[in-house]
Amino acid sequence: MSRFRVAPALPVLAAALALAQGALPAPAGAAQDPPEPPLIQEAPAPARTPAPPQAPLRPALDYARWQEMSPRERQTFVEGAVVALGSLAVRLRSDLALDGRVPPETLASVVRLVDASYPTRAPLVYLKEMESIYLTAEGQKLSMRDCFLQAFGRANGR
Repeated sequence: MSRFRVAPALPVLAAALALAQGALPAPAGAAQDPPEPPLIQEAPAPARTPAPPQAPLRPALDYARWQEMSPRERQTFVEGAVVALGSLAVRLRSDLALDGRVPPETLASVVRLVDASYPTRAPLVYLKEMESIYLTAEGQKLSMRDCFLQAFGRANGR
């Protein structure tokens, strides 16, 4: 049986390991691998241009102010009013349920108020109703609050 000789193979094995680990320079004709790209590339943040200064809105909530508002601001106004009325109605309803000492006549009037002030439609219904009211000459004399309440009554009365 022949015996494998390890001694002559050790220098060849050491040279192969050194080349694999990059300890020795590669031969002149060998191609080098390109550097690996990073795993996560961050895109440069887009340059933000500052918003142009806007003139302040009129303090009075009337038809002229309604005209100055963008459609999104009008929608936000109506949504805020609907949420405010709804939360007031829910709060009154929960307070009445907790207090058993409310006289019946007071309870009946508060229940009517809660039922009348609770929103039953989507905010966009009230917004469209406000816009239709502001198209009339009489509607243009109303404040935004009065116009909203009139639109609220019309939409809930359907």
